[in-house]
Amino acid sequence: MNNDRIALARLKDLLWIIFIAGMVIGLGRFIFGLGASTNMTDQLPWGLWKVFNMVAGAALATSGFIIAAIIYIFQIEKFKPVARFSIVVGFLGYGSSLTALLFDIGLPHLGWHPFVMWNPHSFLFEVFWCVSVYWSITAFELLPVITERFPFPRLTHFIHQIMLPVVILGITLSTMHHSSLGSLFMASPTRLHPLWYSLWIPPEFFISAMGAGLSTIVLLLISFSYLYRRTVNLKLLTSLVKGSAAFLALYLVIKILDFTINQKWNFVFGPDISWETYLFWIEIVLQTIIPVIIFLTPAFRKRIIGLIIGTSSAVLGLLMHRIDTGIIGYFTSAETTYIPNLSEFLLSMGILSGAGLVFFLIVERFHIFDEPGTLADGHTPAVKLWTRSETKEVFGGARLKRTLVTAVIVIPATWILFQDQATGPFKPIAQPISPYVLGIDAMRTQLRLDGDLNGNFVNFNHKQHQEDFVDEYDFEKQEESCIMCHHLNLPNDNNTQCRACHKDMLLDTPMFNAERHRNRFKTEAAFEEFKHWEEVQPTKNFKTCLECHQENMIGLAKMSEKEFSHQAPGYKHALHGSCQNCHREREGDAAEADDDSNCQFCHLPGK
Repeated sequence: MNNDRIALARLKDLLWIIFIAGMVIGLGRFIFGLGASTNMTDQLPWGLWKVFNMVAGAALATSGFIIAAIIYIFQIEKFKPVARFSIVVGFLGYGSSLTALLFDIGLPHLGWHPFVMWNPHSFLFEVFWCVSVYWSITAFELLPVITERFPFPRLTHFIHQIMLPVVILGITLSTMHHSSLGSLFMASPTRLHPLWYSLWIPPEFFISAMGAGLSTIVLLLISFSYLYRRTVNLKLLTSLVKGSAAFLALYLVIKILDFTINQKWNFVFGPDISWETYLFWIEIVLQTIIPVIIFLTPAFRKRIIGLIIGTSSAVLGLLMHRIDTGIIGYFTSAETTYIPNLSEFLLSMGILSGAGLVFFLIVERFHIFDEPGTLADGHTPAVKLWTRSETKEVFGGARLKRTLVTAVIVIPATWILFQDQATGPFKPIAQPISPYVLGIDAMRTQLRLDGDLNGNFVNFNHKQHQEDFVDEYDFEKQEESCIMCHHLNLPNDNNTQCRACHKDMLLDTPMFNAERHRNRFKTEAAFEEFKHWEEVQPTKNFKTCLECHQENMIGLAKMSEKEFSHQAPGYKHALHGSCQNCHREREGDAAEADDDSNCQFCHLPGK
């Protein structure tokens, strides 16, 4: 027994290490943004946290509403011994999914908006509401498990009295949001690979979630029995996996009908086979073939090893299906790939580890399997209440010291190891600007801007901007309006192109070459002093620059010492700053009611 307790303690220590490290990464994500902590891109914005933790995690946590439906709706009492366990799994599964989603949202402090700013036309809005409310319902279903350990018998009795309508509401909401999760991907018929895109995605998501959800509860029950040396109720587990096999077999039938009716077999056996085909086959074998064969064969399902293999296969298969549908299925159309960085994995596992620690706290301190009965008056009988010694064991003493020592070691180690990936500012890769300006017409009155040559260009009406500035600022000569955009020009040039200074798409680049000015200094010491100030504080050289270039560098005289810097910001930042600031000023004028500060004013759809 002592060895068992030591093994369990080591497992908890490991969970604490992963959880603390994950939270360090999470803190870095909030401080430095998504760009510093993820490998997500504009082409593939649905990363590990959203698909693995949220979409797949919610599916694997469906055991709560399935078991509730079996017990309360279909009145099958033999599954009641695992009712509370399934509620705990649902509560922690959905809770960890919502937590991961909070990290994935670009502006997490605005995460409350969907509660008060409704968009009933959005599937994502419905998913958010259903998942959030259903998690609240699982918390309510778990509440009597907590209150019965405290001297609140009337409160516990009242909660039991109103539980049935709450459970039915939870079943309804869970049914809705699983189908709606699939509906999210119906919005991308030309981007998602045909192996995973279908008009039947909603029922596929719902049915596969129920099949994998039952397998998840069986796998967790076996793991729990092993860790705490409890007797495995093999008869009950075999009944659960039979239900799992029925749902997974139905899912396979739906996939076959989908591929037949919609004529997609060419992507599986025909001329359109690709690397996605082999991935799809692995997914189908894991998600349906292996578990269905094991669960429907008495010789396999009546053995613990058979149940472990079958349920593990079903869980891995569902994870693959959700990741393939939410991420990998878009690789071909996006012409790029997404591989989560180590910090994304660590935060993802950190959230799950946190859920695991709460799980151990609940199953060790509350009646999860040994549910107390009721007295003649309907009140919960007197049970062993939460004692002072238990509180000290959980929140103080040796456990607290052990956790603090772990945190002291893990926090700085994680911050140091991940300072270039998640706990430090985003460091973009170099993307030198190419000769990108293309004249659309012979007179170059309209220009096509595409700094990184990725095809996402902007058509810029050059002539119209010149005329607008002349009218607005009442310049005597039209050429003088050029300085509004060409705010600083090279010597003896009237309209230097942006890329001459803003040489990289994202990185700041020096626009001044000190070596070219060496011959202007009488002594090497004077030049070195000039070069030194250029490196550490370029504003000190501003007066010297202005003395030589006031006449031949248009725009330099209008730059104050405070603003002057020889580090030109990235091309994207420079153009956004220049264009957006001007457009927003114009938008404030009632006469300019064209909403030209909106992104799509320049970046038109389809470009």
